[in-house]
Amino acid sequence: MKIDNEIITTHDIEQEINYLKALNPKLDQIDRNKLLMIAKNSIIKEFIKKKEIQKYKKLDLQNSQIDNVLNNLIQNLNLQNENQLISYLDNYDFSIEKLKKKIEIENEWKNLIYSKYIKTVKIDKEELIKKIEKSSGDKSSLEYNLSEIVFTKKKDSTLDELFSDIEESIEKNGFENTANLYSISGSAKVGGKIGWVKKNSLSNIIIDKLDSLEKGQYSSPLRIDNNFLIFKINEIREIQIEINKEKELDKMIFIETTKQLDKFSNIFYNKIKLNSEISEF
Repeated sequence: MKIDNEIITTHDIEQEINYLKALNPKLDQIDRNKLLMIAKNSIIKEFIKKKEIQKYKKLDLQNSQIDNVLNNLIQNLNLQNENQLISYLDNYDFSIEKLKKKIEIENEWKNLIYSKYIKTVKIDKEELIKKIEKSSGDKSSLEYNLSEIVFTKKKDSTLDELFSDIEESIEKNGFENTANLYSISGSAKVGGKIGWVKKNSLSNIIIDKLDSLEKGQYSSPLRIDNNFLIFKINEIREIQIEINKEKELDKMIFIETTKQLDKFSNIFYNKIKLNSEISEF
């Protein structure tokens, strides 16, 4: 494969497969052709992001956020420390140095999107405060461990047709692998996993869907701006709460800001991708 003037070798693609399998071991369950497609799309996305970042910044592994992401990854993989992560990656013939470079690109991409679009983000603080006030008297709350698939409807197919394809893939390959195949969200690389989210931090439209689902079930598509969202409930738990209204507002603002920046990220990526020449040979 060739992206602009850079040749992507078979070894590069095999390394990307190893990297993706390390993040989501269930990818072993899908067929080789689909795995190659996922790896190629992942390489293309990373290359285009890296090229754009390097217009503004040198990538030198000096990003202070790398260690935080590494620690989160260690926890998500149920490992104890970086040495265990190194051993884990060795099983996939992938190095910690390459992982750090990938983390740096994702972090710097987020920083770039933040600098370009933060002034465009609109937060309705009054609405968030109303939600906090409504739940401030509660002694307990539900938390959901969620996974997601965020996708865009193609011009040559209907939403029903695309959702049918996604459902078929979920039945055949599982939700996590289907996230790798179809999702445009950054969570796709880890099988769409979002993690634990408090019920009161979610939008009313998502809460309405959650109330109709049980553990292990997934939703029908929800329209989120120009994209569609399918989410799955992995676990549900009840937690005791003592609401600090100021901290809760900060958390909700952060979640809403991240959601809007993710939307701008996809729009900007698709825009600059049009300027890249991608060919296979």
